[in-house]
Amino acid sequence: MRRVGAIALGLIFALLSCWAAAAAPAGEVLAMGGQCLRTAGGQSTPLKIGDPVSVGDTIDVPPGAKLKLRMADGSILAAGSGSRLVIAAYALGGDSKRDAKIDLASGLIRAVVASVGEPQKFEVDTATGVAAVRSTDWFIEARPGSTQVGVLDGVVTLESAATQHSVRIPARWGARVEAGRDPVPPRVWASSEFDDVIQRTDVP
Repeated sequence: MRRVGAIALGLIFALLSCWAAAAAPAGEVLAMGGQCLRTAGGQSTPLKIGDPVSVGDTIDVPPGAKLKLRMADGSILAAGSGSRLVIAAYALGGDSKRDAKIDLASGLIRAVVASVGEPQKFEVDTATGVAAVRSTDWFIEARPGSTQVGVLDGVVTLESAATQHSVRIPARWGARVEAGRDPVPPRVWASSEFDDVIQRTDVP
Protein backbone atom coordinates (compact mmCIF):
# COMPACT_ATOMS: atom_id res chain seq x y z
CA MET A 1 0.00 0.00 0.00
CA ARG A 2 2.83 2.34 0.82
CA ARG A 3 4.32 1.75 -2.63
CA VAL A 4 0.97 2.48 -4.32
CA GLY A 5 0.65 5.65 -2.28
CA ALA A 6 4.14 6.75 -3.24
CA ILE A 7 3.40 6.14 -6.94
CA ALA A 8 0.15 8.10 -6.66
CA LEU A 9 1.93 11.00 -4.99
CA GLY A 10 4.58 10.90 -7.70
CA LEU A 11 1.94 11.06 -10.42
CA ILE A 12 0.19 13.95 -8.70
CA PHE A 13 3.46 15.83 -8.37
CA ALA A 14 4.26 15.25 -12.05
CA LEU A 15 0.81 16.48 -13.10
CA LEU A 16 1.12 19.56 -10.90
CA SER A 17 4.56 20.28 -12.39
CA CYS A 18 3.17 20.01 -15.93
CA TRP A 19 0.26 22.27 -15.02
CA ALA A 20 2.59 24.85 -13.51
CA ALA A 21 4.80 24.80 -16.61
CA ALA A 22 1.79 25.19 -18.89
CA ALA A 23 0.38 28.02 -16.77
CA ALA A 24 3.64 29.97 -16.66
CA PRO A 25 3.59 32.92 -19.08
CA ALA A 26 5.60 32.46 -22.26
CA GLY A 27 6.21 36.21 -22.40
CA GLU A 28 4.64 39.63 -22.00
CA VAL A 29 3.64 42.63 -24.07
CA LEU A 30 6.58 45.02 -24.22
CA ALA A 31 5.24 47.67 -26.61
CA MET A 32 2.31 48.15 -28.93
CA GLY A 33 0.99 50.47 -31.59
CA GLY A 34 -2.74 50.18 -32.26
CA GLN A 35 -5.07 47.59 -30.74
CA CYS A 36 -3.93 43.95 -30.75
CA LEU A 37 -5.85 40.90 -29.55
CA ARG A 38 -5.15 37.67 -27.72
CA THR A 39 -7.44 34.67 -28.15
CA ALA A 40 -7.32 31.98 -25.45
CA GLY A 41 -9.95 29.37 -24.69
CA GLY A 42 -12.11 30.67 -27.51
CA GLN A 43 -12.30 34.17 -26.02
CA SER A 44 -10.60 37.25 -27.54
CA THR A 45 -9.43 40.11 -25.35
CA PRO A 46 -7.56 43.34 -26.14
CA LEU A 47 -3.91 43.35 -25.12
CA LYS A 48 -2.27 45.97 -22.91
CA ILE A 49 1.40 46.68 -22.22
CA GLY A 50 2.57 44.30 -19.51
CA ASP A 51 -0.06 41.64 -20.24
CA PRO A 52 1.21 38.05 -20.19
CA VAL A 53 0.98 35.75 -23.21
CA SER A 54 0.94 31.98 -22.82
CA VAL A 55 1.40 28.78 -24.78
CA GLY A 56 -1.70 28.18 -26.90
CA ASP A 57 -2.54 31.87 -27.28
CA THR A 58 -3.36 33.24 -30.73
CA ILE A 59 -2.08 36.78 -31.20
CA ASP A 60 -3.70 39.02 -33.81
CA VAL A 61 -2.03 42.22 -35.00
CA PRO A 62 -4.64 43.91 -37.23
CA PRO A 63 -3.80 46.12 -40.22
CA GLY A 64 -2.26 49.35 -38.98
CA ALA A 65 -1.12 47.85 -35.65
CA LYS A 66 2.26 46.56 -34.40
CA LEU A 67 3.24 44.51 -31.37
CA LYS A 68 6.44 43.71 -29.47
CA LEU A 69 6.73 40.80 -27.02
CA ARG A 70 9.47 40.00 -24.52
CA MET A 71 9.60 36.24 -24.15
CA ALA A 72 10.48 34.32 -20.99
CA ASP A 73 14.03 33.59 -22.19
CA GLY A 74 14.73 37.24 -23.04
CA SER A 75 14.05 36.90 -26.77
CA ILE A 76 12.14 39.75 -28.44
CA LEU A 77 9.40 39.16 -31.04
CA ALA A 78 8.10 42.13 -33.02
CA ALA A 79 5.05 41.54 -35.23
CA GLY A 80 4.13 43.81 -38.10
CA SER A 81 0.74 44.96 -39.32
CA GLY A 82 -1.60 42.17 -40.41
CA SER A 83 0.18 39.38 -38.54
CA ARG A 84 -1.36 36.38 -36.82
CA LEU A 85 0.73 34.00 -34.74
CA VAL A 86 0.21 31.19 -32.26
CA ILE A 87 2.58 30.45 -29.39
CA ALA A 88 2.68 26.69 -29.97
CA ALA A 89 5.41 25.95 -27.38
CA TYR A 90 7.70 27.88 -25.08
CA ALA A 91 9.35 25.64 -22.51
CA LEU A 92 12.38 26.57 -20.45
CA GLY A 93 14.02 23.74 -18.55
CA GLY A 94 16.94 23.57 -16.18
CA ASP A 95 20.31 24.96 -17.23
CA SER A 96 18.52 27.51 -19.48
CA LYS A 97 17.37 24.87 -21.98
CA ARG A 98 14.72 26.06 -24.44
CA ASP A 99 12.07 24.46 -26.66
CA ALA A 100 10.16 27.21 -28.47
CA LYS A 101 7.86 27.09 -31.47
CA ILE A 102 5.83 29.88 -33.04
CA ASP A 103 3.22 29.21 -35.74
CA LEU A 104 3.03 32.20 -38.09
CA ALA A 105 -0.23 32.04 -40.04
CA SER A 106 0.27 35.37 -41.80
CA GLY A 107 2.29 38.53 -41.65
CA LEU A 108 5.82 39.45 -40.62
CA ILE A 109 7.79 39.03 -37.42
CA ARG A 110 11.28 40.04 -36.35
CA ALA A 111 12.87 37.69 -33.84
CA VAL A 112 15.88 38.72 -31.79
CA VAL A 113 16.57 35.33 -30.23
CA ALA A 114 18.46 35.24 -26.94
CA SER A 115 21.35 32.83 -26.46
CA VAL A 116 20.67 30.11 -23.87
CA GLY A 117 22.31 26.85 -22.86
CA GLU A 118 22.22 23.61 -24.81
CA PRO A 119 20.12 21.92 -25.99
CA GLN A 120 18.04 24.72 -27.40
CA LYS A 121 15.37 25.00 -30.06
CA PHE A 122 13.65 28.05 -31.53
CA GLU A 123 11.61 27.67 -34.68
CA VAL A 124 8.90 29.47 -36.58
CA ASP A 125 6.51 27.40 -38.69
CA THR A 126 4.46 28.67 -41.63
CA ALA A 127 2.24 26.87 -44.14
CA THR A 128 5.17 26.45 -46.54
CA GLY A 129 8.31 26.35 -44.42
CA VAL A 130 10.06 25.96 -41.10
CA ALA A 131 12.80 28.34 -39.97
CA ALA A 132 15.08 27.26 -37.11
CA VAL A 133 17.72 29.24 -35.23
CA ARG A 134 19.84 29.28 -32.11
CA SER A 135 20.59 32.92 -31.32
CA THR A 136 20.26 35.52 -34.05
CA ASP A 137 18.40 38.58 -35.33
CA TRP A 138 16.16 37.78 -38.28
CA PHE A 139 12.85 38.27 -40.08
CA ILE A 140 10.27 35.83 -41.39
CA GLU A 141 7.22 36.69 -43.47
CA ALA A 142 4.35 34.33 -44.24
CA ARG A 143 2.88 35.22 -47.62
CA PRO A 144 0.11 33.44 -49.57
CA GLY A 145 1.92 30.41 -51.00
CA SER A 146 5.42 31.30 -49.80
CA THR A 147 7.69 32.13 -46.87
CA GLN A 148 10.52 34.65 -46.93
CA VAL A 149 13.41 34.92 -44.47
CA GLY A 150 16.05 37.64 -44.06
CA VAL A 151 18.92 37.42 -41.57
CA LEU A 152 20.56 40.44 -39.95
CA ASP A 153 22.87 38.49 -37.65
CA GLY A 154 23.66 34.82 -37.18
CA VAL A 155 22.47 31.89 -39.31
CA VAL A 156 18.93 30.61 -40.01
CA THR A 157 17.95 27.26 -41.53
CA LEU A 158 14.89 27.42 -43.80
CA GLU A 159 13.23 24.08 -44.60
CA SER A 160 10.45 23.33 -47.08
CA ALA A 161 7.34 21.96 -45.37
CA ALA A 162 6.66 19.84 -48.47
CA THR A 163 10.08 18.42 -49.38
CA GLN A 164 12.03 18.75 -46.10
CA HIS A 165 14.98 20.12 -48.10
CA SER A 166 16.64 23.10 -46.44
CA VAL A 167 19.10 25.94 -46.96
CA ARG A 168 21.31 27.82 -44.49
CA ILE A 169 21.01 31.60 -44.64
CA PRO A 170 23.96 33.64 -43.30
CA ALA A 171 23.94 37.21 -42.02
CA ARG A 172 22.86 39.91 -44.51
CA TRP A 173 21.36 37.25 -46.82
CA GLY A 174 17.80 36.09 -47.46
CA ALA A 175 15.88 33.21 -49.05
CA ARG A 176 12.33 32.08 -49.69
CA VAL A 177 10.39 28.85 -50.15
CA GLU A 178 7.24 28.42 -52.21
CA ALA A 179 4.48 25.89 -51.59
CA GLY A 180 5.44 22.38 -52.69
CA ARG A 181 9.01 23.34 -53.68
CA ASP A 182 12.53 23.36 -52.31
CA PRO A 183 13.84 26.65 -50.91
CA VAL A 184 15.53 28.87 -53.48
CA PRO A 185 19.28 29.43 -52.96
CA PRO A 186 20.04 32.29 -50.54
CA ARG A 187 21.15 35.64 -51.92
CA VAL A 188 22.55 38.86 -50.51
CA TRP A 189 19.77 41.22 -49.48
CA ALA A 190 19.99 44.88 -50.40
CA SER A 191 20.00 47.43 -47.60
CA SER A 192 16.61 48.64 -48.84
CA GLU A 193 15.12 45.18 -48.24
CA PHE A 194 16.28 45.17 -44.63
CA ASP A 195 15.14 48.77 -44.20
CA ASP A 196 11.65 47.72 -45.33
CA VAL A 197 11.21 44.84 -42.84
CA ILE A 198 12.81 46.86 -40.02
CA GLN A 199 10.37 49.72 -40.58
CA ARG A 200 7.39 47.35 -40.77
CA THR A 201 8.22 45.71 -37.42
CA ASP A 202 9.56 48.74 -35.52
CA VAL A 203 7.38 49.67 -32.55
CA PRO A 204 8.22 53.14 -31.19
